[in-house]
Amino acid sequence: MKILTKVAHALQTVFCHHAEEVNRETRAVIRRRKFTPASLAESFILALLAKPEANGEDIALMAAACGVNISPQAVEQRYSPRLCDFFRVLLTKMVGMVIQTDEAIAEILERFTEVRLIDSSSIQLPDCMEEEFPACGGRGSGGRSVMKLQTELDLRGGQITCIQPEPGKSPDQGTQRQTVTLPQGSLRIADLGYFSISVLQTIQLAKAYYLTRLQHSIKIHVEQKKHSLVEWLNRQQTQVVDQMVELGSQHRLSCRLIAWRVPPEIANRRRAKLRANALNKTGRQPSAASLAACEWEFLVTNLTAEQLTINEAIVLYRSRWQIELLFKRWKSYCQIDRLDGRTDIMTMTRFWARLCGAVVQHWLIVTTGWSPMLTLSFDKLAKLIPGIVSELASNLKDVAQITTVLCKLKKQADIRCRRTKRKKRPGTIELLRNPELLEY
Repeated sequence: MKILTKVAHALQTVFCHHAEEVNRETRAVIRRRKFTPASLAESFILALLAKPEANGEDIALMAAACGVNISPQAVEQRYSPRLCDFFRVLLTKMVGMVIQTDEAIAEILERFTEVRLIDSSSIQLPDCMEEEFPACGGRGSGGRSVMKLQTELDLRGGQITCIQPEPGKSPDQGTQRQTVTLPQGSLRIADLGYFSISVLQTIQLAKAYYLTRLQHSIKIHVEQKKHSLVEWLNRQQTQVVDQMVELGSQHRLSCRLIAWRVPPEIANRRRAKLRANALNKTGRQPSAASLAACEWEFLVTNLTAEQLTINEAIVLYRSRWQIELLFKRWKSYCQIDRLDGRTDIMTMTRFWARLCGAVVQHWLIVTTGWSPMLTLSFDKLAKLIPGIVSELASNLKDVAQITTVLCKLKKQADIRCRRTKRKKRPGTIELLRNPELLEY
């Protein structure tokens, strides 16, 4: 398979070539007595991928698999600001590499050059990082330093197109990723935190597409008349609304509003949650408008009904959950949010190395599971990967041998990582392939 060879080349490039380039910038390895930049990267990243809590002895054992004989004490002495910078810069190199499948997994995704999911995840850092990554503070704040990882995933091919660290106090709406020009013909799917009329206008000018949730408090213009969104929806004599509207006051954006009324039990759960959150945060009851909005879901897009049906729009937006599952795998299996260093430098070095390992984990998942059949569980794959890491480390100098290890991983995954068949509700891939299976 082409993807196996592609990932094999990518792994060798990262650990054998990019590591050397990054070392010239960061000087993590000056005198090459034991570690080279390549073996240094391999030992730390792969040891922490195989065992996120890996200590000096575990990293020394991984170094031995890479052909380096070093003591656990010598490993502990490697932690330094230079090593921390080494892994941070290497991560940037890794994210810049194109690792994706060329095989179509669903016809609906093939209508676009890219289906970009964007979201962020917050990670608490040592207080020493407060100057670069200040937290937002306020009630319930866990520390003075928080990093927000702005991440973008192409659902069409599985590629991670961006991992951008930002201060925790920065709102998603203000991220620099909002100003990035999208490829023509691509689709960006974002949640409410990224909603901005000016950003949607920019996407449209780039001849790209957007699909996003809408603030319930926003005013819409329908046939030149201004309305409150929820009040206007409640006056409609239908459960589903598909209507061209205009957003904004001065520079209006013409877009398609897709709205549907949710089942009563879901609306009731939402209202209960809204009341609980409001009481915890402000001590007040939510507004009547907020409670009324619980009965509706609403999306806006610049895709026409001919380009995208209502069911297809809902299914595509629901697939945004895949980036949440990506964060869950990174935190559950790679433990990127684990702060376990004896010093702040050690903690941050291990953080960046684990994040590099998380990217490797995703590449291996794309290699083995991101296929037209999509019969494998990504969660089960994440559990399987640590078992082959040591063998992978022993073969990184030969692309053919790396490919053999990846083939072995794929064979194991085909047997042990099958998705559990759903008897009732269809999964994301089933809905993408047949949006008519959507229940409401």
